[in-house]
Amino acid sequence: MKRKFLLIPVFFCLCTFSFAKAGLGGAFSYNVSTTPISFASFTARSDESPWCVFFNAGLKKKCVTAFVDNWFINERISNHVDYYVLWGLSFGARFDDDEYFLATGSRLGAGLDFFFLERRLEFFAQAVYEPYYGARKTDDDWKPFIRPVNFPCSAGLRLWF
Repeated sequence: MKRKFLLIPVFFCLCTFSFAKAGLGGAFSYNVSTTPISFASFTARSDESPWCVFFNAGLKKKCVTAFVDNWFINERISNHVDYYVLWGLSFGARFDDDEYFLATGSRLGAGLDFFFLERRLEFFAQAVYEPYYGARKTDDDWKPFIRPVNFPCSAGLRLWF
């Protein structure tokens, strides 16, 4: 059931980016925070748009997140290396044994892109400051929470078409 659910955003990204030069790939992410968690990610990015989309599934905890980032600085250092600064929004849900979490937040980060094979293969690494807030359900009661300390770090590969 979960795998079928994750195909929906992948299909959406493929349709959205099919008319532009696009990079599609995967990443590993780890959140350095008060509640550390690791993710496997699907990512899509287009040269025609400053936006990048990530869909994440938790590796050890039952959770899904999505976020969109906008590169407001994206400069080429050399033919093989770009650096960028981004801002964005995040949305997520986590399902533990007896608890449910829904959260949203903002993102501010920076990273490097390394290109190979005539800029067809991209290795990227980024670190982001992402405070978020949300609601947690335990024992049929929803309680608000705030996580001001959250630093997701990601590394991955994209293939450009």
